[in-house]
Amino acid sequence: MVGVFLGWAAAAWSADAYKPSEATLDLYKAKCQQCHMADGNSPLEPLNFVDGKWTHGDKIEDLVKVIGEGVPGTAMLPFKSQLTPEEIVGLAHYVRSFDKTPVKASGGTKTKPAGKASDGKTAKPRKGQ
Repeated sequence: MVGVFLGWAAAAWSADAYKPSEATLDLYKAKCQQCHMADGNSPLEPLNFVDGKWTHGDKIEDLVKVIGEGVPGTAMLPFKSQLTPEEIVGLAHYVRSFDKTPVKASGGTKTKPAGKASDGKTAKPRKGQ
């Protein structure tokens, strides 16, 4: 059911037209603002929503996952036991609206630089490349 709602919400959303509800604003203030700042412009890059750098992806689905599941090894705790799926989707739309750059067509997640192997060494091209 969350997937259906999420698909509808993502399709219906546009960064320019998004207006958060009072409930979403209140949730952001209570749960997010302390770390991410009122305007999403945290001085700490991993917590900043306006700089166009999305470590875990810039799509609404990516943000829903981070809000719901948290990020192990960081201060980002999971909120799925505290918030409803609709509240999480609302927060995802709101935090994404701080960044005015469009969602990347490549899927929204950062990838390894071309030519780099998973161990960070330069990958050898395969035959035919």
